Amino acid sequence: MLSTKPKQLAVIGAGPIGGILTAHLCALGHRVCLVDAWKEHIASIRTHGLRITGKEELQARPAYLFDSIEALSDIAPEFVFICTKGCDLDTVISQVSDALKRSAVFLCFQNGIDTEQVVVRHIERGRVLRAVLSYAGVLTGPGEIRESFFTPPNYLGWLDDKGEESCREIAAMLSESGLATEATGEISRYEWRKTILNTCTMAIGAVTGLNIEEMVQFPPTAQLVELLLQESIAVAAAYGFEYGPGFVEMVRHFNQHAGPHKPSMLVDLENRRKTENAFLVRRIAEYAELKGMAAPVHRSMANIIDALEMRGLELRRLQQAGQDQ
Repeated sequence: MLSTKPKQLAVIGAGPIGGILTAHLCALGHRVCLVDAWKEHIASIRTHGLRITGKEELQARPAYLFDSIEALSDIAPEFVFICTKGCDLDTVISQVSDALKRSAVFLCFQNGIDTEQVVVRHIERGRVLRAVLSYAGVLTGPGEIRESFFTPPNYLGWLDDKGEESCREIAAMLSESGLATEATGEISRYEWRKTILNTCTMAIGAVTGLNIEEMVQFPPTAQLVELLLQESIAVAAAYGFEYGPGFVEMVRHFNQHAGPHKPSMLVDLENRRKTENAFLVRRIAEYAELKGMAAPVHRSMANIIDALEMRGLELRRLQQAGQDQ
C-alpha cells in the first residue's frame, strides 16, 4: 500500500529493466508514463497490460503509454527513469524537451561505467542520479517480460550534494515497491564492481558466441575469463576501488552457476545492434591507459567487439537497403 502521495513518473525504455521497474511502481499506485519505440510492444501493453513472469508474477497497466519521448512534455513527470542502453543515451536526451530537462530528476539505469556522465552534459548535475541494478530479465514478446533474478540490494547514487535528498527519496520509493535499493554517495564503487563482474564473461561471449556455461567449461576461454578478471581488478585498484579477498571467489562462483546465459553484448551483436562496449570493456581499457597501465586483454577484446559491431551494423544497413528497393 502506498504510504505517500502518488507521483507522476516516466520510464523511458520498456525492456526488461524498464518493464520490471514499471510494474513495481504501478503496483505501488504511482502514475507511470512508459515510453518505448517498439510500437507493437506498446500496443500490446495498452490492450492487455504489461505482464511480468518468472521470479515473480505482476500485471501492470501504466497510466500513459507513448512510442515517442517528445510526448513526455505533456505529462511533466517529476522523475524520469532512463532504462535504455548506454549507447542510446545521447539520442534519448536529444529528444527530451528543454522544459523537462530543467524541471525533472533523471535516473540512469544502465550497465557500465560513466553512463551518467553522458546525461550531465545536458542536465544539471544535481538532478542526475545513477543506479546499479541487481535484477534482470528477458523480453519474451510484446507486452511480456520474464524476470530472471533479483539479488538485492540495488544501489542509487547522487553525483552532487544537491541530489542527495532526491536520491534518498527515490531509493525509499523503490524499496517500498519491492525493489530494495540503498542510497549512496559512492556510486562509482558499485559501478566498477558490477562492470568487473559483467565484462569478464561479456567480452568472451561477444567474440566467441559462447554462453557463460560453455566458456567457463572450456579451458582456453576459462583462462581468458580469469585474465580479464584479474586485469580489471588491477585497474579498479589503481582508482581506489578494492573489494577484498572474497570478491574474486564470488565472481568465480557466480560464473560457475550462471548456466547457459547469453551475455547481453552477444545478443546485441547477433541482432546487429549497437553494443555498450564504450561503457564496459573499452572503458576499462581506457581507464587503464590513463594510468599508464597495460590492459592488453581488455584492449584487444574491445577492438574485436568494435569490429564485429561495425560489420553487423553494415550488414543490417545493406539488408534494409535491399528491402527498400
